[in-house]
Amino acid sequence: MRHLIRFYSGGEKPTMLFRAQGGEVGTLEMEGAQDINFSGRVACIGYKAPDGYHECRNSAIHTRQCPTCSALDMSRAYTKGDFSGYPELHDKAMQEQYCLYLAGFGEKIVKCGVTRKERFELRMREQGADFGCMVAQFTGPDEVYHAEAAVQSRFLFSNAVRISQKLRMLEFDKGVARENFAGHVELVRNSGAVPEFTPNILDFSSYYPRAKKPQETHTIIGEVLGAKGEILLFKSGLGKHFAVNMRKQVGSFF
Repeated sequence: MRHLIRFYSGGEKPTMLFRAQGGEVGTLEMEGAQDINFSGRVACIGYKAPDGYHECRNSAIHTRQCPTCSALDMSRAYTKGDFSGYPELHDKAMQEQYCLYLAGFGEKIVKCGVTRKERFELRMREQGADFGCMVAQFTGPDEVYHAEAAVQSRFLFSNAVRISQKLRMLEFDKGVARENFAGHVELVRNSGAVPEFTPNILDFSSYYPRAKKPQETHTIIGEVLGAKGEILLFKSGLGKHFAVNMRKQVGSFF
């Protein structure tokens, strides 16, 4: 049995990162025919530090990540701007370019978020965003997180989008979605909430596989079509399309 500790997409192939029984960390690229069953048993995935992935110190079960490992995980530095656990990362981050972005999902949902500028397009694909646009740029992480909170509050943009929402929006009117997203970008641009910028709306739809009315399932039995963010899509031998919420599978065994 392997312990799934992370699933990521956005690159060439969706990939599962797992810990084997001996503790070694490996990867499994999801392509072609697959037959994978996930257990109902969940255990803490541990935490990631600059030197790699570490097992849970508490051997915690019934949780995907225990409070101890969550506090130790270096992802807090990049998702919440909390560098208290790894101050050396803050020194490096102060030299990097960050961006405040809007991401569009389907016809209606707009998220406001932060990422390093060099990762902007990859970050959009990792989330399964249909459209994306940088609306402000900053050197270092300190100011950008304050700007994120201010823009989210003022325009009521989402801070996160649930997988259940993304599943419902796998099929949508692309023309309507782009028009609505462009309207929100213009709203921010004309508001004075951020410095003046020239909108450059990117369409990420070509990166995702087409799936017709996929049925949600918890196993992967068929030909992998690809992923849209954390939604893995595959086709059965009978040609029916299915979707797996891979965020929900993290922490389980397969």
